[in-house]
Amino acid sequence: MHPSLTLRAAACGALAALAAATVPAAHAASPVENYALAISWEPAFCLTNSSKPECKSETPSRQDNKTFSLHGLWPQSESYCGVSAANKKLDENGDWTSLPVVTLSAATEAQLKISEPGTQSDLERHEWIEHGTCSGLSQQNFFAPTLAMLASVNASNLGSTVSANVGGHLTLAQLQAAAKLDYGTYASTDIEYLCVSSGGKSYLEEVRLHMKLPTNPLPTTVLSSYMAKPIEPASSSQLCKSGVSIYIKAVTN
Repeated sequence: MHPSLTLRAAACGALAALAAATVPAAHAASPVENYALAISWEPAFCLTNSSKPECKSETPSRQDNKTFSLHGLWPQSESYCGVSAANKKLDENGDWTSLPVVTLSAATEAQLKISEPGTQSDLERHEWIEHGTCSGLSQQNFFAPTLAMLASVNASNLGSTVSANVGGHLTLAQLQAAAKLDYGTYASTDIEYLCVSSGGKSYLEEVRLHMKLPTNPLPTTVLSSYMAKPIEPASSSQLCKSGVSIYIKAVTN
């Protein structure tokens, strides 16, 4: 059995303090929701997405060469809540630039541009339309805590272990052991590690933390008590394999 969910918000950080309502959401979420927090290792993502603006602009000194970046926070029950058919079609066609602008406080917007390089491709518009609209929250109250949760993972044993091995390699067992220190016994099943192959090597591309979260407000840190079995697990072909070296891609240009 998983640990019982602790319904409390974590200590407030700078990002959480910015969570003032801006744009109303179109969906009322339940008090507790299954979420997946997807965080990317951007240099590995760019191995197979080199034409994207955020990949063309990569530099060794940029933050996403040192820590995980935000992909998204995904409610697992629904998608496209209250979204018009026209906007859904734009999103599904990958025409994210034509989607409505995400409205955030200046500080949250600035942090999002650092922590989610995909904003250069308007990723935040896609993430809001498909996933954020089902949170029952405003855009500010959705993105600010999500960024704080990303920061908490980057400061964890898992985040520091990966950051300490940029340009090197780890094993799946080492990743799981690091995560277990912060996220408990069930981290090995509730956290997924996705890899991409390039040049005969397996690279860590994404980590997905599956959780049951209090939803209003969202927490600002990831706790072991939030861990939950994946509702929509990644396919076996996406998952990193045990017994092989998992490389942590570095930007070298």
